[in-house]
Amino acid sequence: MTTEMNERACIEEHLIDANPEAIFFDGLDDAIIGMAYRYNDDPLVAYSQKRIIEILSRDMEFEDAVEYFDFNIACLWAGEGTPVIVDDSM
Repeated sequence: MTTEMNERACIEEHLIDANPEAIFFDGLDDAIIGMAYRYNDDPLVAYSQKRIIEILSRDMEFEDAVEYFDFNIACLWAGEGTPVIVDDSM
């Protein structure tokens, strides 16, 4: 392992104390863009919508990746620790 921590490891280290309920999506570490904050709420993991779809497109057609994202990731609610997805596709 390199001396630099990857994005997920840095965020995990911060969230251990700040929000241990924060959830990470399996297999989508390359789509992490940072943490999201809202007033009076605990920080959450922030993901790039564009990067998620790019990752999904490695194993399926683009249209199928978009559909999978829409029905299985974008509408997911797993409690207060559910990640934030930033629409950066524009």
